[in-house]
Amino acid sequence: MKKSAAIFLLLLLLTGCRNIPEKEEAQTDSWGSFTAEKTYSYDEKYYAIQEAEKIVDSGVNHIKVCIYETGTEEKVFEFYTERARDFRGICWESDTYNIWIQSGDTGVYCYRYEDERWIRDDSAERPEDIHSKYDDMEE
Repeated sequence: MKKSAAIFLLLLLLTGCRNIPEKEEAQTDSWGSFTAEKTYSYDEKYYAIQEAEKIVDSGVNHIKVCIYETGTEEKVFEFYTERARDFRGICWESDTYNIWIQSGDTGVYCYRYEDERWIRDDSAERPEDIHSKYDDMEE
């Protein structure tokens, strides 16, 4: 009986000491710079929340990005991105209000901030400090 108790305590000690990454850390590793969580612009003037919403015409869930002004909690803009099953998060540029989208099937692209609106801009060049989960696969 003593041997069983010792083994149990040893197993308890070993499993209790494992370093299990927090949700945010695990997502950062697998999503690069992108997140599906609430995220703030560089100066925290805005924040963005993403949610899946079924598009009536197609019956397919897409991701809707809602942008709020932090000080007032007022929604200032929203736009639809990818199908929910392909969506791999958003991130803000580090010095603008541009938002980047990461998709499993269409890659990484930008919603450029212009005149208090976010407009898709497929010609934008991704800043070097924004990393996609697919970057290592492309090399």
